[in-house]
Amino acid sequence: MTPADAPLRAWLPYFLGVSAAWGASFLFISIGLRAFAPTQVAFGRVLFGAMTLIALVVITRNVPRLTWRKVGAVAVVAAFMSGIPLVLIPAAQQHISSILASLLNATTPLWTALFVALLIPAERVTRAQLTGLVIGAVGIAILLGAWRVADFPVLGAALMLSATACYGIGSTLSRVLLSRVQDSPAALSSMQITVSALMLAPFALAAPTPAPGAIAPDSVSLWAIVALGVTGTSFAYVWFWKVVKVAGATTASSVTYVVPVVATFLGIVVLGEELVWYEVAGAVVVFAGVWLAQRKPKPRPETMPELKGSAA
Repeated sequence: MTPADAPLRAWLPYFLGVSAAWGASFLFISIGLRAFAPTQVAFGRVLFGAMTLIALVVITRNVPRLTWRKVGAVAVVAAFMSGIPLVLIPAAQQHISSILASLLNATTPLWTALFVALLIPAERVTRAQLTGLVIGAVGIAILLGAWRVADFPVLGAALMLSATACYGIGSTLSRVLLSRVQDSPAALSSMQITVSALMLAPFALAAPTPAPGAIAPDSVSLWAIVALGVTGTSFAYVWFWKVVKVAGATTASSVTYVVPVVATFLGIVVLGEELVWYEVAGAVVVFAGVWLAQRKPKPRPETMPELKGSAA
C-alpha cells in the first residue's frame, strides 16, 4: 500500500495529535515563562521529553546502540534542533505574542530550503523554490508589520527567526550526519533530546531563581512545562514520524500549516491575545512561499530508470 492509498484512520489521529501538541507548545511556553526563565523552560521541556522518550524506547526495546561517532553527530544536530532554538523561542515570547511566535515558526521550511541549497550542492534548487524563498521573505515583512517603525518587534522577531534558522541548519545537518544511522525515530529522538538536556542543564542552573511557588505541586507553570515536554517534545516526534511512514512526507509536512491555527486559537481563547489583519495576510504569503520552497525538482528523464532500479 502506497501513502496515497493509506486510509485516513491510519494516520489522521497522529496528524491531529502532532498539530495539537506543537500548536499548544506556544501556550505552554507563555504559561511557563510566568515563573521560569527561558533557559529553565527549555531545560524543563527537554528533561521531561527525554524521560518520556527513554521510557518509550526501553518499553518497546528500541534502545539505540551508542558509538562515539553517532553521539557526536547527534550532539551537533541536537544543538541546532533542540538546544539553541528551544531557548530562543521562550526568549522571543517574552517580547512577542504566542500567536506571532507560532506564525514566525512556520518559516522553518523556508530556512531549511535555503540551507539545503547552500550546504548540499548535490540537490538542485529550482526556480520555484527560489521564488518561494523570496515570497516567504516578503510574507515575513508583512507578518511583522515592517512599516510600523515605532513599535516594530525587533528583538522578539530576531530571536524567533534565529530559532527557525537554527531549525533549518539542524534539519540540513541531520540529512548529512544522520543519513546512515539505522536507529528508529523514537531511539534517535531519545538520543537527541537527552543530549539537549545535558547541554542546557548548566544554563538552567545559572539562570535566576524561579518565582516563589514555581516548583510547588500546584504550580500551573510547572505543569505547563511538564505538558510541553511530554507532548510537544516526545510523543509529537513519534507521531510525526508515524505520519511520515504511513501517509508520506508531503502529508506530514502539511502540519506546518495547521500548527499556527491551533496556536492562534489557544492564544486568543486562553491568553486573550489579539490577531491583527497584517498577521493573517503575512501568514498567507509565508504559507505560499513555504509551499513553493518545499516543491521538489522532478527527476530528469534520463535518470528515472536508475532511480527506479535503486528503489526496488
